[in-house]
Amino acid sequence: MKIRYALSYPLFMDKGGGVTHAFEEVSWLKKLGHQVEPLDWYSENIDFDVLLLFGFTHFNPEVLAFLKSKGVIIVSEPIFDRVRSYLYYKVSRFLSNFTRTVYKNQYENLHLCGALVPSSNIEKNDVINLYNIPEDKIFVAYLGIPSYVLEEGDKISKDLFYNEYKISDFVFYPSARISVRKNQIPLVKALKSTGVKLVLTGCHDIEEKIKDEFLELAKGDPNIICLPRLDKKMFISAYKNARVVVFPSLAETAGLVAVEGGYLGCRLVLSDIPIFREYFLDYPIYANNKDPEDIRKKVLKALNEDYDPSSFREFLLENRSWEAHAKIVNSVLERLYESRK
Repeated sequence: MKIRYALSYPLFMDKGGGVTHAFEEVSWLKKLGHQVEPLDWYSENIDFDVLLLFGFTHFNPEVLAFLKSKGVIIVSEPIFDRVRSYLYYKVSRFLSNFTRTVYKNQYENLHLCGALVPSSNIEKNDVINLYNIPEDKIFVAYLGIPSYVLEEGDKISKDLFYNEYKISDFVFYPSARISVRKNQIPLVKALKSTGVKLVLTGCHDIEEKIKDEFLELAKGDPNIICLPRLDKKMFISAYKNARVVVFPSLAETAGLVAVEGGYLGCRLVLSDIPIFREYFLDYPIYANNKDPEDIRKKVLKALNEDYDPSSFREFLLENRSWEAHAKIVNSVLERLYESRK
């Protein structure tokens, strides 16, 4: 099949897990024999069978409807993490009867798709309940260990990070940015003045509404260490120097940081939210992401307990695979392609 794909945001804006998700899948679909390229807005011809969307909000329903009318199969991997309450969506649905809202755009885009591939049952249920998508159009495919971690993980030394930053034995929260959703502020409150070394990445890009509060909290404690985004090799080396990966996020589609950190041997302290329970079972330590005292308690527990990462690593290898993810997507595409004939 000839497949074109489109991302919700341009690469100069999105440096997070959504891009990793897209490129991992594209790579595997190519290995499965498909011709996969980015959607070319300047092409005058529709010379492809499938449009694969990563996300669903920031696409034009008029364009999708036109492509569908020409026989193009449209499939979305929603990458949807619900932060707001169900009431918010009910109100948005009501308002969309009178004016064009973000919800209306989302609703139309999802219903123009021949199939959806969420990355968890949590995401699947949200899409069904919030947008009235028939369950038989939805196929869950779990995200996997990124290929660069599998290929480079055993080759890259912990010295790479240590020689650059002279830090080891720390608590690590890798993120593309500091934001409300990623929830770094309760974490800094939890560990400030405890003597525990906390390394945060993404500090070059701080969400404006929390910028002043974050910078004020982070200053004055040499153990709160703020770094910019790291490249992939430096990330792997950082994981090898860390003892604990902490992830107090308010909402995630999966949490590739936790997949990476768990595979590379770090103890995980995660938000006690359903998506993490679905993805990682009882392997991590879970904390109340709104309670700095509970976060502190769970981080100290992770630092003080003996930990053997082998069983969790084996679980991830057996159950969180991009190859398995791509094969599910491939089977969906083949079924839709055959039914079109």
